[in-house]
Amino acid sequence: MSMKTIYLVNGVTKTSIPWRWANYFNERSKINEIELLSIRNLRAKFFEIKNEVQIVHGHHIKAMALFLLSNVMLRKKTVYTVHGSYLFLSKTNAKLLKFIFKHTDKIIFVNKMLYDVIPDEMKSLITNKYEVILNGVETDYRYIKSDVYQKFNINETDINCFHPARFVPEKNHLRVISAFKPLIDNNPKIKLILAGDGKLKEQINAHIEALNLQNNIICLGLIERDEVYNFLERCDLFLMPSVSEGLNIAFLEAISMKTKVVVSDIEQFVYPLQAYNLNPDALNVTFVNPLDEREMSKGIAFALEKEKQLGYDGSDFSLETMMKRYEVIYRNLVVL
Repeated sequence: MSMKTIYLVNGVTKTSIPWRWANYFNERSKINEIELLSIRNLRAKFFEIKNEVQIVHGHHIKAMALFLLSNVMLRKKTVYTVHGSYLFLSKTNAKLLKFIFKHTDKIIFVNKMLYDVIPDEMKSLITNKYEVILNGVETDYRYIKSDVYQKFNINETDINCFHPARFVPEKNHLRVISAFKPLIDNNPKIKLILAGDGKLKEQINAHIEALNLQNNIICLGLIERDEVYNFLERCDLFLMPSVSEGLNIAFLEAISMKTKVVVSDIEQFVYPLQAYNLNPDALNVTFVNPLDEREMSKGIAFALEKEKQLGYDGSDFSLETMMKRYEVIYRNLVVL
């Protein structure tokens, strides 16, 4: 059986999760061709979708909701993946998600907690048509090696802690920066490297200045995917002490690169390891309370002192494992 699936998004962005999945599926899948489509191009692709596409798989709320209105005529099988927490949705997006749940054939959550936090009335809409499929990463990704330390003027002899994340409230930058203050006061060679951008940029910069940490916190802005991997290879610590997540891809990539990791003790990070019965210490993972700056400081100091473990191969979180589960869903929908 061969099929064609549309990955529907608000806008096509290289290095985004749907973009990575589409590329990986097209290289590896024997049964499915994936096309990444922005909702703004839906009208131009309308007849192609009608005649050639079997499944439309949405990844963004507004794009999927708009498509479902068109699907009254197209009558295509549909899948929607929930990547983020209901708790952080606007009122408009919460209403649109309810509409999506009602009119989509299959709902996928990338973490069990994302299902747990939705209201009961919305759970009732997806009884018997949802699954939890953990995100995967390319455990054999061949990134282009580059000297990111030289490019961004980072001292190899410093203790470099890497935090790649959008500048949004749920990523917890302000508490992270505060948690680094006593660590840096105790050891000026500790550096925090922030890679990202977003609506909190000015607030984050002001907080850095208020704590007089300009010499120890390096803001890179947005960087390329291969540069992220080069940082994961060389940094002393990867940080992601978020207050909320879906299933963070950078976290899984850091594990696959055998980087020392500090993440929140929230279910979104804890559950994937529990699901596969994995020991955090064997994966170089340290959990911290994201709401307690003092505990975060202690956890970072503890993680930096731990001996790095190199035994885990990351296979539980591979894109290959994830792809096989999605392909079962696609096949089952097409034969219905």
